[in-house]
Amino acid sequence: MEIQDLLTLIENRNIQTNLFILMICVILLNLLDSKIVISLSVVLMIIINFPVLMKAGDTTETIKQNIKKNEISDDMYYNSNIHDHLIELKKFRKYNKVSYKQGVIYMRKFFKTIHILEHDTINNYPHYFENASLYLKQGINHFQSITISLPERSYINAIKYNDFEATKHANQLSKICKDLYNECYYLLINLSHKFNQQWEKKPNIHTKELDMNTDRTEHYDKGNEVNWSLY
Repeated sequence: MEIQDLLTLIENRNIQTNLFILMICVILLNLLDSKIVISLSVVLMIIINFPVLMKAGDTTETIKQNIKKNEISDDMYYNSNIHDHLIELKKFRKYNKVSYKQGVIYMRKFFKTIHILEHDTINNYPHYFENASLYLKQGINHFQSITISLPERSYINAIKYNDFEATKHANQLSKICKDLYNECYYLLINLSHKFNQQWEKKPNIHTKELDMNTDRTEHYDKGNEVNWSLY
């Protein structure tokens, strides 16, 4: 929470109470050591305003609102790299809100499924793993599709900024999508290694070897061509 927010909370908490405390502190300054008075006043202010300060630090309601609005929020956090790429995507929302919204929905499904695979004990993990891979591709595809809605740079602006890259915004978005996909793909690779080790030790009818590699090559399935492809 920023300092300005803290000051606003204290100001709105109870002006009369805070003024009374300050008056007492001023009086005590003439009787006690200034360090002691300042320390006591700070502690007292914190105690009085503690419930409001705790409520202000709770971001649960904000996250719920963001989820409802299909916005990127803290519930999608995994690591700093992925978080930074997701934040970068926000500036492209205005160009195609529908594709952006769908991209957020599928990426949120991806992170929820990753969380299940990492923390829950499940026997049929191939099903969840395949869903996670599908959600990732669908999310990236929706974000990437925003490129068709991006405005082209005019020649006047190119001269003004001495930048003649006509598809600059499209290239930026493509790079963000590529970097985001790479980061998330490595999450799937790490999980596949873990599950494959379990499968080698104790195979059963509900599990199988997960085919993941750094070359991004996959077995082609004509009957599942839509889910197989990446934009």
